[in-house]
Amino acid sequence: MPESFVFPSFTENKIDVAAITTLAAKAPPLPAPKGAVVRVNTTEQLMAALADAQPGTTVFLADGVYPVAERIWIKQDGICLRGESGDREKVIFDGSGGGPHDDMIVLRGVKDVLIADLTVRNCMHYGILFYGDSDVQRLRIHNVKFHNVWTRGLKGTHPARIRDHGRNLHPPETVEKIRPGGGSVRYCLFVNDTIKTFADDGFRGDYVSGMDMMGLRDWVIADNVFVGIRGKNGRGRGAIFVWQNSENVVSERNIFVNCDRAICYGNPSGPALHMIGGVVRNNVIVNGRYSAIEIMSTRDTVVYSNSVWATSMRHDTVCFSREDDGARFYNNLVHGWVHCPDTVEHGHNIIGDLTGYFADPEKADLRLTPKAQGAVAKGVSLPDVAEDFRGTKRPDKPSLGALEP
Repeated sequence: MPESFVFPSFTENKIDVAAITTLAAKAPPLPAPKGAVVRVNTTEQLMAALADAQPGTTVFLADGVYPVAERIWIKQDGICLRGESGDREKVIFDGSGGGPHDDMIVLRGVKDVLIADLTVRNCMHYGILFYGDSDVQRLRIHNVKFHNVWTRGLKGTHPARIRDHGRNLHPPETVEKIRPGGGSVRYCLFVNDTIKTFADDGFRGDYVSGMDMMGLRDWVIADNVFVGIRGKNGRGRGAIFVWQNSENVVSERNIFVNCDRAICYGNPSGPALHMIGGVVRNNVIVNGRYSAIEIMSTRDTVVYSNSVWATSMRHDTVCFSREDDGARFYNNLVHGWVHCPDTVEHGHNIIGDLTGYFADPEKADLRLTPKAQGAVAKGVSLPDVAEDFRGTKRPDKPSLGALEP
């Protein structure tokens, strides 16, 4: 990369969230409920409905603002908590008034729960929290907006830590039985309007993430948008942050704009192995202050067909580190720097100054331009990436990056 090259930087007023979300896949409408249905239009009615709900109940929320001053607990299997109109902008859980815990929606010991078509906003701690030690299975988060959540929009605690206490642990055989499996986060928007400015979080203001989950197995994180997930010093955690003995987690077709970090599988702290069989494919990343993709202490993780535009050259745009055994890095376009040790199998990538390759990086439009002919039909066929970001079938000679021309 020429020394004179300067990465552009974003200013807050240039981020048009509405325009960015139009580039993502739209959430399909959910089917009609099959079991009991309860309709509510106040926070008090909601709390009462959940306290009395039988397994399989759908709680429909009328349009409106629901002030949240204490935790909203989901403790029955098969609960569906849905905005009835299907418009997530019209059903708003608002934490502006604070509360004793400052977690908004909390799940413990439940299976087959769906949370959909609503907004969680103005929360200092966790927007949605599930206790990973309690056998939460097949959790679905669908078309939810997380707006100005200043610690974690979605948090899943470690399955070994009983009630999230570091000194009271399940034995390994129990952890394998109860670790959160089969979950999904789809068609969601994670957005913070400004940089996190307060520094009393134990990490000088950088303890912020879109989602932070541990011990997962067989999860899909797809078709989401992340905008402005940033810490005070530019060292916020991953917008998608998955670590601590997770397995077979797929992150695909997500859009990231101006987040300190986009996708992080693994963490410098914790046990030696953080992810087995992770997949990062077909993502569009317009990165902020730190790294776009970090793969750390994993086994058999693949990073395929992503389009990445870095706005800072202070750090590696893509980084593999700490013994990523069996990692593969193919068919990516990276405007920036990549740290890829010889132990990582790699090829068919273009890395460096890709000015002019993409239609409009500041709006996350990373469609290829005529200048990007060097990326067209230059990839290797990958069975795991049969379609591109838009769901278009890839040809036998695929193009590099997330989008076919």
